[in-house]
Amino acid sequence: MSTAQKISEAKKILANLESTEKFDSFVGIIHDIFLHLLDEYNVKFGLKIDRIGLEKFKTVAKKSGNIDAINFLIWYEKEYKKLRNDPELGQFLEREYSAPNDMAQIGARLLDEAKKIAYYAYENF
Repeated sequence: MSTAQKISEAKKILANLESTEKFDSFVGIIHDIFLHLLDEYNVKFGLKIDRIGLEKFKTVAKKSGNIDAINFLIWYEKEYKKLRNDPELGQFLEREYSAPNDMAQIGARLLDEAKKIAYYAYENF
């Protein structure tokens, strides 16, 4: 499944976000968006990582000396860290939250940020 498909899946859940269970599922899909993005660039850069994760990507990209992969990694880490450090949204990426009263609004912001990161990657890497 691609990052774009995961974004589409998150949009569908967001449209019907009315329960804590659905919000938890939505947050899981947001995590999947970031993992799928890493995996797409794993394939694009020919890193051949079987079970993708940020640490594995970092290790293999650095060992390979692939400048494009390293540049992507630097950018990805900076953007992901910026989102994780966001006072409102970061708690959801860390999975340290209770479902907010404004689930739809928070969900929309979280999805928008994930889309911005994914689309920027597609346009620039």
